[in-house]
Amino acid sequence: MGTALARKLGAASATTLTAVALSGCLAPDTPDGWSSYTIEPGAHSASVARPAGATGPLAGWISPGGASRTYDFILTPTAEYELVSPTQPEDQFDWNKLPGFSDCGDFDLARNGAMFGWRWRIDTTPRVLEIVPYANADGVHQYPNTALVVLDHDDLDAKQPLRYSIEIDGSEYRFAIDGTIRGREIHETATLPRSCPTTPVGAGKWYAGFYFGGTSTAPSTIHGYVREPAETPGTGDATGSGSAGSSGLALGG
Repeated sequence: MGTALARKLGAASATTLTAVALSGCLAPDTPDGWSSYTIEPGAHSASVARPAGATGPLAGWISPGGASRTYDFILTPTAEYELVSPTQPEDQFDWNKLPGFSDCGDFDLARNGAMFGWRWRIDTTPRVLEIVPYANADGVHQYPNTALVVLDHDDLDAKQPLRYSIEIDGSEYRFAIDGTIRGREIHETATLPRSCPTTPVGAGKWYAGFYFGGTSTAPSTIHGYVREPAETPGTGDATGSGSAGSSGLALGG
């Protein structure tokens, strides 16, 4: 991918990007043993449903906070949204968020934190879902000019998992996406700057969930499936274990 970054100064949000509500029912077609996220129409944050015995995904403030986060996630065709009454005219191009964490001792990911961004493009042929590494540095939104991974409708309809990883390495965040979608191998990496290189990587963090926005709320129900243990992440240096996804992931299965 290209190394050019788009930087946008945004007002710090008073709301941390997280899923805190617990839903009683798993989203339709949730794989066995996985948890699900559901974003309802008119909402930003997702509710979480967990099967019996599941403890993940991570959510809320954790201290010590660890150096990394890794999870398996499935985006579905419900992510093919279209904003017919956007809050702002360009909101269709805003980046929504996959699970990530705050950083620099901050509670608010919109000020300091790392995650993956995603959006559904209705201006392309075919329409596609784009995924980028995304980080906030003292309220400045950072992401590359080109997508790290692009998924079309058939890719989403396959409902096959990708593994997402974010790791703090001193003055930067390291991002990785790995997996197989409809026989296509995906192994992509990227880095973005970190605003607080001297802050210990084990400082407390807010672990966020699946989130819609940007400015507008979800126009329709959106589901995602996630597999991540909720044990306290590793507290060591940048090689700490963090929150490791299940080692039993059958990529492409």
